[in-house]
Amino acid sequence: MKIIFMGNPEFACPSLKAISNSNHQIIGVVSNPPKRMKRSRDVSYTPVGNLARKLNLDLFTPEKLSNPKLKEWIVDLKPDILVVVAFKILPKTITDIPNLKAVNLHASLLPKYRGAAPIHHALMNGETVTGNTTFLIQPNVDTGNIILQQKIDIEPNDNFATLSKKMSELGAELLVESLSVIENPDFKPRSQDDSIATFAPKIDKSFGKIDWSESAHLIYSKIKALSFSPGTFANINGKRLKIYESKLTSKKLDDQPGVVVCINNKVFVSCLDFSLELIYVQFEGKKKMLAIDWYRGINKQSGLKFD
Repeated sequence: MKIIFMGNPEFACPSLKAISNSNHQIIGVVSNPPKRMKRSRDVSYTPVGNLARKLNLDLFTPEKLSNPKLKEWIVDLKPDILVVVAFKILPKTITDIPNLKAVNLHASLLPKYRGAAPIHHALMNGETVTGNTTFLIQPNVDTGNIILQQKIDIEPNDNFATLSKKMSELGAELLVESLSVIENPDFKPRSQDDSIATFAPKIDKSFGKIDWSESAHLIYSKIKALSFSPGTFANINGKRLKIYESKLTSKKLDDQPGVVVCINNKVFVSCLDFSLELIYVQFEGKKKMLAIDWYRGINKQSGLKFD
């Protein structure tokens, strides 16, 4: 099949590579416009844009998907199908192009975690299993009929970076397989059950603020999900401490939530139930470091507590 690929982040790159190495033909790639860096003034493409240029593919970078030139470009190329991975919502000007199907790879087992941030929300909610879904795009977001699904275990030490990488690589394989399935004239997609749908809305910086009065497991899950982006943090002595990595413990401290203690060169923070061990942190104005090094630098008196 002749394919136009649409995507932006690193998550979409394994899919672009896999399709380019398959028996299908990528005739064009759509990605966000490059940005000009403030200091160097160099132009920075999206990860998908960079890969498309490396593969010498026809790259279109419109400011808006409603740009009529984009529709003209697509129509002129005469693709058999659009493949969308981690991109924007397609406007009607594109989805209404006659006889043109569009396939999406979504990082959840739909109808669970419809929305912009399925991996973040799966980790925050402490899921042990997630997966990828390929589906045919229709007007309502992430509601299209399912082509294929694959289950993926979330390992205890998985964070957003490791899980995203694993899902993007496995998703690329699923996507190529899905394209072959679609070519079968007897193929019939499976509809989603809207009654059991859950949602994964876009993550903003406010999600990353830690409330130590929550359970240790909930905070631990939040750090795994959000420390990569947009970041998890708490304030102490009026300054922000970014928290990159933590560890669950069965240790209970006789302190209020948010109290920091050091035991055997390990830094613990009391939570609603158990304590959480801090591993890697970054104090405001400092570099990323081991939590024990941060503690030694700031702890000039007992009773250290998060604001």
